Formats: sequence, C-alpha cells, structure tokens
Amino acid sequence: MKKLLVYLPDELHEDLKELSHRKKTPMAELVRRAIEETYVDELDALLGERGLTESPDSISLEAFMAKYGTVVQH
Repeated sequence: MKKLLVYLPDELHEDLKELSHRKKTPMAELVRRAIEETYVDELDALLGERGLTESPDSISLEAFMAKYGTVVQH
C-alpha cells in the first residue's frame, strides 16, 4: 500500500474526523471508499487495460486482424 498526503480544508477535515468517529472507521478508509465509489467505472477500466497490457499473450486488435486475416464488419 502506498501513502498519499492530501490537504483538506479545516471544516472538511473536522467533518471527516467526526464521521470516522461515528462509524468507528479510520479516516483513511473513508477516503479510500469514497474514491473507489466515485471513480468505480474509471478504475475498473484502468484495471482492465492494465490486465491486457501486462498479459504476455496479449496482442493488439490490429495485430490479431493482420495475423488471422480477420475483417471487422461495421
């Protein structure tokens, strides 16, 4: 896990601290959840892209089409 320094306005920090206390959840966990829920689609897309580029067997669509002589119908 990596560490990130984030500056928050005083009032937001106090509200987050109070919410953390009420939910008995660390402030960092609340922030992580908020980021994951807010950017769920974008993070999912990045995860998928990373999986495709990190796979040793992956090739681009263009390379696949050239290799197998496939044509995409529009």
